[in-house]
Amino acid sequence: MRAVVDLFVYGTLLDDALVQQLTGLRFPKRAARLPSYRKCTPAGGYPYIVPDDDGTVDGVLLCGVADDALRAFDAYEDAGHLYRRIEVTVSVDAQPQRAFTYVAAAIAGSQGIV
Repeated sequence: MRAVVDLFVYGTLLDDALVQQLTGLRFPKRAARLPSYRKCTPAGGYPYIVPDDDGTVDGVLLCGVADDALRAFDAYEDAGHLYRRIEVTVSVDAQPQRAFTYVAAAIAGSQGIV
């Protein structure tokens, strides 16, 4: 049986056309909010999130992401080098829900996240 997870996206993966190009799929989406992080968008760079007790990041939950699609997202995000995929708790319709998201690898490493 294939694992299926939800993925919280907040940057370039908000683009439906990009998601479909990467995976060949469209996913059900739900508005979501990630507490205790803030979004950074450097000039000429890609958005990333960092821990911030007072922050929140608005984004979208891609629902029902299977292994093949997750591998495609990992490749796009250069997981392990540029970004790391971590498990977080987001708020969807004011209810907590577990999901994965991508944080900058350098930030993740300094936070002890592998």
